[in-house]
Amino acid sequence: MKKSIIVLLIAVLFAGFAFAGTLKGSAGLEFNVDLKKATRTWGFKNASEWKYSFDFEFDSTAVEVNGEGKLWAELAISGSAWIGVEDAAGASGAVTGEYKVELSKANIHIGDDLVIGILNEGNGKDFAHHYWLDPDTGEIIINYVKDDHEAANIGGFTVTYKDWVGGFGAKGTWATDPAEFTFYGHGATPEFKFAQDQIKVQAGGYAAYSNNTNVFERASFAGAGAKAEYAADKLTAYAGIDAMYDAGFRYEALAQATYFIGEKGFVGADAFAANGQFRGYTGDDENKPILDADVYASYTLDVNEEVAVKLFGSVEITDALVDSREIVAYALEAATVKEFTFTLSETYLVYAKGLRLMARVDYKAEKFAAWAQVDPWFSFGDKTTMTQFGVGCGISTTAIIDKAELGLKYTRADFAKVEDAIKDEGLVTAYVTIAFDNTPAEE
Repeated sequence: MKKSIIVLLIAVLFAGFAFAGTLKGSAGLEFNVDLKKATRTWGFKNASEWKYSFDFEFDSTAVEVNGEGKLWAELAISGSAWIGVEDAAGASGAVTGEYKVELSKANIHIGDDLVIGILNEGNGKDFAHHYWLDPDTGEIIINYVKDDHEAANIGGFTVTYKDWVGGFGAKGTWATDPAEFTFYGHGATPEFKFAQDQIKVQAGGYAAYSNNTNVFERASFAGAGAKAEYAADKLTAYAGIDAMYDAGFRYEALAQATYFIGEKGFVGADAFAANGQFRGYTGDDENKPILDADVYASYTLDVNEEVAVKLFGSVEITDALVDSREIVAYALEAATVKEFTFTLSETYLVYAKGLRLMARVDYKAEKFAAWAQVDPWFSFGDKTTMTQFGVGCGISTTAIIDKAELGLKYTRADFAKVEDAIKDEGLVTAYVTIAFDNTPAEE
């Protein structure tokens, strides 16, 4: 134990000083033709390089370059650092960590309206995002059902002109027989606004042509989509559709609406439709229609100045048009009393005959924060079985080291038994985390 504490203190000191530093970087776009017989490749290449040092204050750990004039360039780099000690209560107390630097922006501006991006070829728009509910928080999360609009980072550039956006990438080789090639392009319109900007519409498309299935896991494909949005004081609505052809026709469509009850609550509903290929159905089922739907409501009740209660409920139906449908009823209650937040949630799976419960308490003080949680799961069949009994807790602080979080947590424990043995005794983690992100905000 003493050894683990010493290792943790070393990690704290290392994290507090070594990750202070500056970043330097560059980015470029090339088009290469390699004439060497063994390779014989051609295509775009997005070149980037960065260096980092640890000689200056943490506040300076960022770089952004902005030129001036009618033709100028901008560059942004961001980084993050993490270091921790896992299983600190054990004898080995292994130190783990990661330092990552990312080039987040590399653009050339021509006048006021034209921007050439040389970071990569970009991705096509996806308009029918599938909404679903986070079972832990009850919040609505956007889930990108498919990634066919993505370009697999083959190398290229983007072009933006007065909110019209597009991108192109290409690469290939003639060292093989037959020669291999891949092209990818995409484009999208600006958001056209109507009715005093309450209504917005947008459309876009993408296409790839390749004889190398290792790039996209398919030879070629093309897709297009559109969206319409409405936003007023009390009502928001969204409708989007995507269609794609890839040795067969695929589609997905989404409709979503939310009505706000003052500033304290809302009610809403979603509907998502697609064909069976998006769920991995094959054969006669690949064009089977899919329909998911859910309704939800949330309201926050202020009891007094120190007590607030949030209530959330939802019912979600998956595959409503087929016998394998699943209905999930979910409820969340969260009460804030001074520095404490008490959270309860219940998830009932109707057809799977299961009940998932979660109880959590959070305490937030001036110098530290702490939490504890239990989440038992039950299955109802011939007899009631506890399939999971999760336990976790943790404490953290940002007051000891400036710009760093120091903490200790106990996670992954599952005290449900299988053949009289506990599933998982859990993981103890002592950690120090330092993170910085200096990516410029989108205008």
